[in-house]
Amino acid sequence: MHRMHKMNRISLVLLVVVTIALPAFAQVREHNVRAQLNFLASDAMQGRGSGTVYERIAAEYMASQFRQFGLEPGGDTDGAGNKSFVQRVALESSKFSAAPVLTVTSGNDTHKWEFGRDFLVSFLMSPKISGELQVAEPDGTFKKEAIVAVKLPEGATQQQRQEVVRKARTSGAAAVILLETAANQRTRETGNVRLPNLPARVAGNQASQFAVISLRKEALDTLLGMPSGATVEFAGATEASDSSATWNVIGVLRGSDPRANEVILLSAHMDHLGVNERLTGDKIFNGADDDASGCVAVLELARVLAAGKRPRRTIYFVGFGSEERGGFGSRYFIANPPVPLAQIVADVHFEMLGRPDPKVPTGLWLTGYERSNLGAELVKQGASLVADPRPEQSFFQRSDNYAFALRGVIAHTVSSFGLHTDYHRPSDEVTRIDFPFMTRSINSLVKPIQWLANSRFRPEWLPGQAPAR
Repeated sequence: MHRMHKMNRISLVLLVVVTIALPAFAQVREHNVRAQLNFLASDAMQGRGSGTVYERIAAEYMASQFRQFGLEPGGDTDGAGNKSFVQRVALESSKFSAAPVLTVTSGNDTHKWEFGRDFLVSFLMSPKISGELQVAEPDGTFKKEAIVAVKLPEGATQQQRQEVVRKARTSGAAAVILLETAANQRTRETGNVRLPNLPARVAGNQASQFAVISLRKEALDTLLGMPSGATVEFAGATEASDSSATWNVIGVLRGSDPRANEVILLSAHMDHLGVNERLTGDKIFNGADDDASGCVAVLELARVLAAGKRPRRTIYFVGFGSEERGGFGSRYFIANPPVPLAQIVADVHFEMLGRPDPKVPTGLWLTGYERSNLGAELVKQGASLVADPRPEQSFFQRSDNYAFALRGVIAHTVSSFGLHTDYHRPSDEVTRIDFPFMTRSINSLVKPIQWLANSRFRPEWLPGQAPAR
């Protein structure tokens, strides 16, 4: 009897020790979150500029963590057959060799306007853009693939202009043409205008069409007077420029049979805006919230999930490169998927979850929540998620998840961005991160994602909510 009591006491002690030890392997740790984010968003990383060596260092850092967690490498294979966690994505670059021209034709009526003399370009994705003219009011419906000339009111604010541009981009318009601002006019009239910069593109891929053009008033008045359906073309002579690259990082937690061929993708983008030497004072865009916070979510989820029982479904942990320059890393991944896209059950993307949103102070929100049944199911499993409280911002279309969604993959972004004023500014620093909030938020997703990786549930788009290509 005495011996049995002693054994029971020993068993109880062991149970208490195991119970106390388990959380170390089953939850996100704040000191890990701090350590990882402090490195990725440090001044030493020089803002992790898209396609720079610092973006590659971020990829190598995440790769070293994935290796430590025991994940399989999912990146490039060298000549000796050794697999890496890092994936190099070759980019092609070109530049204008002459000023591009904007041409509008309706029947026998043709007008040509020259860059620098008649218009400026504030955003450009391709050296050649063409489409049918659509004359529209700011609150009108913008047609997909149209060149939209917008009738902005006199004295329109910068915010109004940005809203029109965002609307045109999310509507799938090929370009938007606006009345030039006073600053545009001064720049143009001084004659001190450089040819527009062309973004790099993934080698072998066709560049996406989109441009923001600021046209002088007399020319815009002529354009607005032309009939909708007129042919519009923006084009200029180009020559090849230096080649470059961006990087992805891919770690794989292989699922157990027979569900290993089904994949859950957990992703974030590694790059930010780098350094702007033209600024005075702080020149480094550290990108602590955007998107070191998302990278840390992927890292901590990888650590926790890899430490537990192997899931039935395979989980890919991915950091994408050059999201800020056009989503080159994710586009390459989609064009060269490690498994057929039909086998990807869902992509849960993480972007800007380092600070609570005043509208959702207790947790996170999911872009496109109303588009599929994924968010509601994750909430049932304990995820601290609600619908995006700012649908007018079109966040669903503004992260790497959207490229997957356009290919049919159920893909959403988890965030807590509350439109803070440090967005895309040097002030997006580690000192602004709410680490207890961030840790709690990521922790709320551990069990729901474990459930998703082990269940037979396969999310679907709700009727009429699948994004159209």
